[in-house]
Amino acid sequence: MPLTDACAIVKDASAFSLPSDKTPPLVFVWLGDKFPGWLSAALAMNSKLCGISCILISSKLAGRLPSVEQQIFIEDFYTPPRELNVQMGNVSPKFRGGFWIKTTERFFVLEQFMDKFSCPALFHAELDNLIFDVSSLAPKLDSFGKGVFCPRDALDRGIASLVYINEVDALRDMLLQLSQNSTLFANDMELLGHMLQYSTKFFSLPTENAFNKGTCPGWSSLSVDKLGGIFDAAALGQYLFGIDPKNSGVFLFNFFENENKGCNLSQLKFTPKFADRAFSITNREHDLTFNVYNLHIHSKQFLQLQDSGRFNDVLKKANMGEKSLIAINILQNRLFRSIQSRLMR
Repeated sequence: MPLTDACAIVKDASAFSLPSDKTPPLVFVWLGDKFPGWLSAALAMNSKLCGISCILISSKLAGRLPSVEQQIFIEDFYTPPRELNVQMGNVSPKFRGGFWIKTTERFFVLEQFMDKFSCPALFHAELDNLIFDVSSLAPKLDSFGKGVFCPRDALDRGIASLVYINEVDALRDMLLQLSQNSTLFANDMELLGHMLQYSTKFFSLPTENAFNKGTCPGWSSLSVDKLGGIFDAAALGQYLFGIDPKNSGVFLFNFFENENKGCNLSQLKFTPKFADRAFSITNREHDLTFNVYNLHIHSKQFLQLQDSGRFNDVLKKANMGEKSLIAINILQNRLFRSIQSRLMR
């Protein structure tokens, strides 16, 4: 059964309103001038599985997408700040269309969105994530305090795969830190990592590290039992569905093991429960099972994964220890890349 039968309601800022039941929405941000081909399928899957209202913030130039409940154009409420000056380290500001600048700028967008529409709380996910039912998650997070809740895969690195913000001032604190010390951070992950280390308003969400009870990864995370699940910073989705094709060869397989993985991934059993909008993982070594709130589909293969049959086949093979060919990307052929590079000079 396909997972993409979301209903489309497109509104501009003048007609925009937050969910009437006051449940925090799930907000996605796209700052490019053209949508990637996989985005519509990703949004449709998320609209069906996440259990809450989905909002896409995007540019007018990129156009409209029918696979998300609400879409608001960034030009209708957002003013880019003068202080947006992200130090890129050794990466060119032109790298992939200013990728690292945009991943950081989205937090300025979210701050102005919350301020403009008096939004007290929201979930935010990177667009290459699959979000399962989070309809009852906000009150659990609220019980820990006010601020920004984010998973991390290293002491100094936060990953905004799925975050929760219930105090806009905490977000402003992070943006102020960036504006005053932009040269300290090469990207948004380092910025988040800094805030998670030094701010009492930033909370670490539990990841697959939770399977290693008694083993401290170097930081403390919120209780899995109280939250009812764990979060995927990057390692789980990369293991199941591979890495970004732009970072791979011609043939993209799964079973990629992130250097910051939080446990022995080969010992995990993966169980999708689409009817319940849920996903669970069992550590066979410890016979311990956790609900998972998101999967970071780093390979962006939503067009094929919207077919639940294909999704289940990959997981079935993974549970038996067998790799799957996820994609064939001829654009990564060395000869093709060499020709393309010469033509672009």
